[in-house]
Amino acid sequence: MLERYTEKARRVIFFAVYEAKQFGSPYVESEHLLLGWIREDKTLTCGLITPDDGENIRSAIESSYKGEKKVPTAGDLPLSSECKQVLNNAAKQADQLSAPHIGTEHLLLGLLSQKSMTAELLTQRGITSEHILQALKKPPSAERPKPRRSSMPPSPGSWPDAT
Repeated sequence: MLERYTEKARRVIFFAVYEAKQFGSPYVESEHLLLGWIREDKTLTCGLITPDDGENIRSAIESSYKGEKKVPTAGDLPLSSECKQVLNNAAKQADQLSAPHIGTEHLLLGLLSQKSMTAELLTQRGITSEHILQALKKPPSAERPKPRRSSMPPSPGSWPDAT
């Protein structure tokens, strides 16, 4: 199932399973995916979600679980139907964007595609599908011009001491 996912996206799903177990949930839900995404993808979340937002999202999700009976879990947890739909939507987004792999940005778009508490938590913080798609259109920082290097090797006097 995870062959098409990037390593980071796989880790998001791994962390989602971990989060579901911590909440004592019998299923991996979309909110666990969001928490896994926040936990894993620090570079993307830094531009979209502040650390305070991440904590506020966690608090909102935790409060939604108050009063629910925790289920002890030992093995793998199944995905809820909503979570399966999020992953299907992520795959569709990757296809529409001609991406060879499903990445964390596609998972986020999948989360935003659902009418759920998770999508609401994101949109309350100004994170929308349009916002993500716009960010994906920007060229990656790796394409910035590199500083020109001198063709002359450094002189031995400028080398750091090897002691």
